[in-house]
Amino acid sequence: MHRYLVVANQTLQRAELRDELRKRTDAEPGSFYLLVPDTPAADYPDAPAAADVMQPGMTWWATDYRGPASDEEATAQARQRLGQMLAELAALGIPAEGELGSAHPLEAMDKALANQQFDEIIVATLPQHLSRWLRADLPHRAERRFGLPVTTIITRRWP
Repeated sequence: MHRYLVVANQTLQRAELRDELRKRTDAEPGSFYLLVPDTPAADYPDAPAAADVMQPGMTWWATDYRGPASDEEATAQARQRLGQMLAELAALGIPAEGELGSAHPLEAMDKALANQQFDEIIVATLPQHLSRWLRADLPHRAERRFGLPVTTIITRRWP
């Protein structure tokens, strides 16, 4: 059985990631460990900056989206996303567990990999123009550091 380390926060419940996990389990039995870096509120993209790069007519969400007001709220949202995704995977009969980790994704992965073995890392991230993880070259850094294949799932839209 393949073991996957899935690293995601704001993108944890996006269709692109769900589709990838479903594709993996359809191909062969597997289990997933969901690692959610505890991103501070200040590191969430702000809606006005994101709206500037959206196509006309697609900025409807900018008036509705409100990022977390505090680190406590950001942590609560991350825990909620993790709980919901674990419940969805369990309902599909897909073995999964997870945890909230360090705000620093590589540090969080280090800890998870110290306690468990995985065959692959899946990183789900925001679109290129918003992603701090892509700007920091997180997928390639993780691949070099841990010697595991890394698949990057980039969401098409946010939020």
